[in-house]
Amino acid sequence: MENFDINNLIKDDDRREESRLNRSAMLFVETVSAAPDSLDGPVVVACKTLDFSANGLQVEMDTALTAGAIHQMTLELPNSQERFDLTGEVRWVRVASSGSGYVAGIMLFNSEGTEIIDWKLAIANWLND
Repeated sequence: MENFDINNLIKDDDRREESRLNRSAMLFVETVSAAPDSLDGPVVVACKTLDFSANGLQVEMDTALTAGAIHQMTLELPNSQERFDLTGEVRWVRVASSGSGYVAGIMLFNSEGTEIIDWKLAIANWLND
């Protein structure tokens, strides 16, 4: 098995420090950037969110991400035109409880050039609804 950290076997709920929303959205993670002056585009992995908060996402996917990797990503909400360009670090990866696919936790960064402020405002609004 790849991308697993024995230190991350603590139940996910034990590590959560903030409210999470159990909402499904599509997350597109750029795992390999396009090289300058290359005709090849970036490599993007599609994931589905299981839940999310202002500072993190839990996603399920067919292809394992690498724990510790930092990625550019775009989150698209269903039935909406809302999308958020974000940056985050894969904190942990494990085999899905179904035995098929993977689940990962991603910590979002407060970085320039992303829509993290809009994301945090949207989360605050959803939590107040």
